[in-house]
Amino acid sequence: MSSAGIIANPASGKDIRRLVAHGSTVDNNEKINMVRRTLLSLDALGVERVYYMPDTYAIVPRAAAPVALRLELEALPMVVLGAPSDSLEAARRLADLGAACIVVLGGDGTNRLVAAGSGDVPLVSISTGTNNVFPRMVESTLAGLAAGLVAAGAAIAAQAVRRAPRLDVYVDGEHRDQALIDVATSHQAWIGARALWDVAQLSEIVLSRVTPSEIGLCSLGGLLFPRAVGRQHGAYIAIGPGERTVLAPLAPGLIRRVPVATARLLAPGERVTLRGERCTIALDGEREIDIVRPGHHLEVALNPRGPRVVDIAAALQAGAAGGAFDAAT
Repeated sequence: MSSAGIIANPASGKDIRRLVAHGSTVDNNEKINMVRRTLLSLDALGVERVYYMPDTYAIVPRAAAPVALRLELEALPMVVLGAPSDSLEAARRLADLGAACIVVLGGDGTNRLVAAGSGDVPLVSISTGTNNVFPRMVESTLAGLAAGLVAAGAAIAAQAVRRAPRLDVYVDGEHRDQALIDVATSHQAWIGARALWDVAQLSEIVLSRVTPSEIGLCSLGGLLFPRAVGRQHGAYIAIGPGERTVLAPLAPGLIRRVPVATARLLAPGERVTLRGERCTIALDGEREIDIVRPGHHLEVALNPRGPRVVDIAAALQAGAAGGAFDAAT
């Protein structure tokens, strides 16, 4: 039986950057509409079962209620805590159930947790967060069609699924966590509201990629190393007076001068050692780890074998070439 999963985070796109910047909000009613379109696409391509993460807003059941679907909808058997850990637990359960792909509605933070639990299950990520580098702004109808094509056939998956890089964080030699886009250390020694937006709080940044048109800390890579765009490199950046100052979009509508003390490219597999000072470590824009005492050995490795991601355009092209959209007359 062909199956797919849906993880729709009801809390995505609602952090403090709505107050300190000018980010838009994708409310839960719009997420319902997006999931509905995804379900209709999955159903049209013959996906037989969709497992979904239950949540306190009942996004998926509300999405399915007004439409007739042939596919079976099944809630994952899990306790809903209303916490970020729900996305991680749902991803683990979907991997255990053998879902062919997972459609994720969230931002970089949601996708980080899903990627930590999904193993090799391909992800179709739809942007509903604040800083969205990993998920894309894409019509959910098309995302659902791509997911349906991958769920229905290994041949499509072979042509459309790519490996994305990730950043592995080590504290005193022990793997502590991972990020998909950026790892940053902050002078602020408490996690607080989690989100980072103040340049004065930044110390060091490690990026998993160098891209020309992103928002958030990731924007620094393309601004500093435009000739490396398209290559499989990451970057290390130390914040402070020194080499140059760049004007960067750190959040929606929040464009700031960022002083760069030093910066260099990172090759796949390379590790960089961070200062072992008291700090908080932000993963994909949100502070998650507090280093309460100085003297720890902090490392970040650029791992080229991160989560498997569905290239939506490539999936649709491969599906068309294989006759997946040819309808009987």
